Amino acid sequence: MQEPSSEPRPIRTLRQHLWQGMTAAHRRRPASFYLLLTIPVVLLLALHLFQSAEDPRRLALGLSLLFLFLGVLLIRALLDILALVRRLVSEHHRSYQETLGDEAFLESLRAGRGDSKE
Repeated sequence: MQEPSSEPRPIRTLRQHLWQGMTAAHRRRPASFYLLLTIPVVLLLALHLFQSAEDPRRLALGLSLLFLFLGVLLIRALLDILALVRRLVSEHHRSYQETLGDEAFLESLRAGRGDSKE
């Protein structure tokens, strides 16, 4: 048995609680979440490109940067979707192996079905 410590636990501040919650939430979120948050900011910054189109080089540079950002966003979202699909397929496979793939489970189902017919 452990003896209770005579020293009290250190008191955590509200900032420490919030910081711990933010880091835990950050670990759960995919990178595409943060890219989705940046879309409105990028579009607001690109708004001046369409309002003043006097210099075609400047417009081409701005549009190419905008399309590059949107391409990165699209690729990242596709990678996140593929990761979700992979996880879904593996969970389905694991649940199948735990139920219908298990011979003991199938035997208990067959025994139960046979008892109900008699």
